[in-house]
Amino acid sequence: MAQRILIISPAWLGDIIMSQSLLKTLKQRDPSCEITMYAPRYAHVIIARMPEVDHILENPFAHGALQLGARRAEGKKLKALNFDCAYILPNSLKSALVPFFAGIKERIGLKGESRYLLINRMRSDKKLFPRMVERYVALAYVDDPKIKSAQDLPQFAYPKLTLAAPSPELLSRLGLPSDRPLIALGCGANYGPAKLWPVEYFAQASAHFIRKGYGILALGSPKDQATVNSIKSALTQAERNAGELLPYFYDIAGQTNLTEALDLVGSCAGAICNDSGLMHTVAAAGVPQVCLFGSTSTNYTPPLSEKAICLESTQPCHPCFERTCKLNTYQCLKELTPERAIAALESLIPAEAGL
Repeated sequence: MAQRILIISPAWLGDIIMSQSLLKTLKQRDPSCEITMYAPRYAHVIIARMPEVDHILENPFAHGALQLGARRAEGKKLKALNFDCAYILPNSLKSALVPFFAGIKERIGLKGESRYLLINRMRSDKKLFPRMVERYVALAYVDDPKIKSAQDLPQFAYPKLTLAAPSPELLSRLGLPSDRPLIALGCGANYGPAKLWPVEYFAQASAHFIRKGYGILALGSPKDQATVNSIKSALTQAERNAGELLPYFYDIAGQTNLTEALDLVGSCAGAICNDSGLMHTVAAAGVPQVCLFGSTSTNYTPPLSEKAICLESTQPCHPCFERTCKLNTYQCLKELTPERAIAALESLIPAEAGL
């Protein structure tokens, strides 16, 4: 009988996408295993694009909520599904409660918040696996004495989501062109402004690529609408001939669901992204991109793609991982100039793509 595996997924989209490398590793080691992802509802449409996942269950608990009684009841419900093992990917104690209450015999995860009773097959050496994706993949080798650090891990596959061409109806609804290749802007920064490349830099890069014959696709959630509006304002203020530029700046923030955004990204010629969930989505779609790291570090959550160039701060305070700049200068982001981003992206995409 196939081994039944439950994956307790992370809460953040980027982490969920990075966890696909673990799923690929598990399927490679045991092609007959049956993988169920226990994940927030919003992410189901993206997880459905992971061919390694056989089933998806909703994690109904809000990020940060304990709800001990409800988790116990949820565990009893999952017990009937007879999972053989569970991989608990978040570090929190509460994320390990449901598989514990479900009576799943093997519960695998990182030490996290001292989860000694809840996790019975544990890795407590996460410092030896600096990147998040390495920590996930290392859980597949939790009992292997030869895997002591990231250098010992066998080669593993990067995330790769299944794509579909955007429908003509979607392109028509959003007013997107059929005669211009698109550059996606991943300008969202839900974590905080210390991850947000200056809007005037996004505007300068947008102007450059519009003149080269591209359209600019500004994606994001409704929360990102204010940032996109600021980019458009900066584009207007910076360019006397903004009237010739703005018609090729396509603001679709908050107008798509995740699968529509994924397929639109997959059809783009390139992208410029903050360190964000969209950056990881672009990477998993195989699209060339430039990634901007201000307060955060490529040593932890880099884009998992060979088509990505990362521009990273050299400030002495980097990386601080703060949501806002303690010095109130945001110099870590300002030093990543639009000229550098433009040159990096042009080195990745065919010169003729914009013609």
